[in-house]
This record gives sequence, structure tokens and C-alpha cells, in this order.
Amino acid sequence: MEKLKTMIKTKYIGWVASLGLVLGLGSCNKSLELKNPFGLTPTNSFTDLASYQRQLSGVYGAFASADYHNGYTMTTEILSDNTYETIESLVNFNQVHNWQYDAADRQRTFFTSIWRQPYNTILQANYIINGIDNVRSENERFYNRILGQALAARAIAHFDVLKGFADNLDRASTSPGIPVKTDTRITFPARASVREVYDAIYADLNRAITLLSDVDAAINTATNKGGIDVWGARAALARVALYAKDYTTATTQATAVINQFPLATRAQFPGIWNDANSAEVIWSIVNNSGDPGSPFPSAEIMSFRFNRNTFGILPAFVSTFDTTGFAATGTGRDIRFTSYFFLRNRVGGADNWALSKFRGKGTSADNLVNFKVFRVAEMYLIRAEAAALTNNATQANADLNALKAARILNWVNVTLSGAALTNEIAAERRREMCFEGHRWFDLKRTTRVVSRPVTGAGNPNTQVQTSLPSTSHRWVFPIPEVEMRANPNMTQNTGY
Repeated sequence: MEKLKTMIKTKYIGWVASLGLVLGLGSCNKSLELKNPFGLTPTNSFTDLASYQRQLSGVYGAFASADYHNGYTMTTEILSDNTYETIESLVNFNQVHNWQYDAADRQRTFFTSIWRQPYNTILQANYIINGIDNVRSENERFYNRILGQALAARAIAHFDVLKGFADNLDRASTSPGIPVKTDTRITFPARASVREVYDAIYADLNRAITLLSDVDAAINTATNKGGIDVWGARAALARVALYAKDYTTATTQATAVINQFPLATRAQFPGIWNDANSAEVIWSIVNNSGDPGSPFPSAEIMSFRFNRNTFGILPAFVSTFDTTGFAATGTGRDIRFTSYFFLRNRVGGADNWALSKFRGKGTSADNLVNFKVFRVAEMYLIRAEAAALTNNATQANADLNALKAARILNWVNVTLSGAALTNEIAAERRREMCFEGHRWFDLKRTTRVVSRPVTGAGNPNTQVQTSLPSTSHRWVFPIPEVEMRANPNMTQNTGY
């Protein structure tokens, strides 16, 4: 995928995008005249399938924004029990970390960004979805390849907003969800119910899977996983279905992906994180030097560019890894430990661990590295959880042991049941997918309890809040105040 080149070619679409955002347009002066300096609009810019293909770079560029997968996706980890704010922090995210946020979103526009940027992604996708049928006859399978990616992208972006701003995430929930945007017009949509949002997401992903199963050319290669192909669409549906408690669909889609992608070996695993290989990666945001949007995943947590460890790894979380042999050899039995963390310093006899999962490509230490959106390891954990919750302990144990055997040297299989099994699957999700944007939402959809004791940390910030009860309204993000002012049909979440 010629990411940077095609982004330049579609610069005009980025201009148009500023007109179509749901957010913040209600107070615009009607006399304001905006002129497109490139002389191109959605009406006259798309003339063939190749022009729609170029627009895909607008979709992937929106995903790659610092306000989306290259930033706030994993920054939601600071809400969870994986981190604590250190004394190196410049307190940019102090209120977010301590669950003191409100609709005004005064601190770094955190919630405004994670509301707005997915909708920008949806807008970019809708330019394709709404017009590409006009040139479908040019090449049916080329059409499938373009439209399938756009539909999958729209579904993923809708889901990423839904899981943050909706309270009840069950498939049949009639609780307030989010607006579903399927056009490029400036409109003021009300919130659809959670069930209606899922209906739209499922429809987009199922159609994407059908289209992407019959394309004219491969979207990804063995070494470049920068596009959403049929396996990315299936992985997305598996994730969505798990949240929706639709365990049949979650199992079916996860199994399809598992059958296609092997787990990385212990030898391959460290190379995933410095882009030495793409083992078990299904879709990643490709970040290269010179790309726009400050593509530096995790820089707000541990910045190697500025040598600042804003959020350390909670000692209670570190202790869950099997580090046998680490003191003697520098490598514990669990290959994830040294692939994900490094010893920042020792203060008062305590070890302070920091995140190295997104250090950089090769031997670089600049946070410039691809962000892995879907990996097959997640599919094993999805299938394991779905199996455990549908009384299939045999399958759940098989998947859990398969993943552990791939990560932990000389792993000996164990058989668990009941609460012990579901608890261990949750613990393994926490270890395997930490700082990939999952932990807060896993807690939200299950226990809704955060406990982050800083005992044992050598440099904790004394202002760190250590617990959040399940009854707190903070589990649901506030609709940004600017959206509330701009959209007369928007309703706010309880408590804000």
C-alpha cells in the first residue's frame, strides 16, 4: 500500500472532510464561504475505481491519527489497573488517569478526540461507500476490494466509539448508543440504541467479509499487513461479537482466523514489536518516518523520543508474569515480559518498570513503530472466553494452553474449570494484550472494578487514585461538550 504517496494524491479529500464532521459544526456562520483550493469536490473527484482506491488512503490515514490508533487507543490503558502515574509526568493526563473527567474535557481534549477521530474515519469511508456503485461495472472484483475495506473500516470506527460512550454493550441492549453515520452530509443525528448500532456494524462487517472473499488482488503480503483484508474483517467481527455476548459468532469468526494464522514462536515474538517480522499480525497501522499525524504509539505513556516515563507499569501487574530465570539470564520464561517492559530505574529498593512494547523499529528508540490492531493471539483468547462462558471448558482450556505454550518456556498444560478458568482467561488477556487498548474495556464489559495499589513502586505520584467502584458513572465516557452544543439532538450520558 503506497500510504504516503496516496495520501498526497487525496489531499483534496482531507479538505472536504473538515466539512462533514458531526462534531462542532452547528455554530458555523452561514455567510462563511469556503473555497476548495484544489478545485475538487466529492462530486467531481471520483471518476473511476482507481480514484476510489486512492481515497482508501484517507481512511487509513484517519485510523493512523495521533488521536486514534497512534495515540488514544492505547492511552486508554491509563484508565485501567495496568499503570500508575510517575513523578516524571507532566500531568497532561492526570485527570483522565484519576477518573476526574467531565464533558468539558479540558485536559488535552481526550474524549473529544476519541469521539471525533473515529467519526472522521467513518466520513472518509462513506465517501467511498456512497459513490462507488456508479463505477462498479468497471471491474467487479476490484470494486469488491475497495468497498470491502471501506465497509470494514466504517464498522470498526463505529464500534470503537460505541464501546467507550455506551453503558450496556449487550447485543440486544436498548440503552443509548451512538449516532450511526452512513452519509457525508452535515446532519445532527440522535443516538441510536446499542442494538441498532450493532445492527449497522454487523451488516457492514458481514458484507465486507463477503466482498473481501472475492477480490482481484491481495490486500496484504506476508510482510506488510497494512490493509483490512477478509481476515481483518473476520477478526473485527469476532471482537465485536465478544463484546456483544454473541458467543456463537465470536467463536465462528475467531476460528476462521485461527485456522489461517499460526501463533508466533518464542523466537519470532520479540520481532513483532520492532517490526522485524509480521508473525501472527492480521492488521497493523503502518507508521513510517515522515508520515503525518505524529505516528508514535504509546508516546504518552513512555516517550523514548523525550526520555520521559509518564506512566509506569503497576507492580501488581508485573508480578503476574512468569519471570523465572530473569535475574540470571535477563530473559524470563514468559517471552512477553522482556518484549513488553524494561527496567526504568530503582528507587528506594523498588524496581520501576516502563513500557518498551512500542520502542521503535529495529534498534531505534523513537516510538516510531507499527501499531498492531489485530493479532491471532486475541482470537485464541476470544474463542477461549466464548467457550468458557458457554460451558465448553475443554475448548477453553485447549486455547488457553496453546497460547501459553507459545509464550512460556516449558509450559505444562493445566486444566481449569468454573471461575478459575474465566479468571485465568481474563488474566491472560491482560498479559498478552496489555497496552494495545483493551484492558479498560475488558474491565468495563466484565467486572467494572479497577484496583491499582501502588505498593512496591519506587516513584509513585502521590495523587494517583487507586480504585474505581463498579457503580461509578465514569465507566461511560462523557459526550464532549462541543458535540452537545453543536448537535441539538444529542443526549448526554448519566452523571455528566
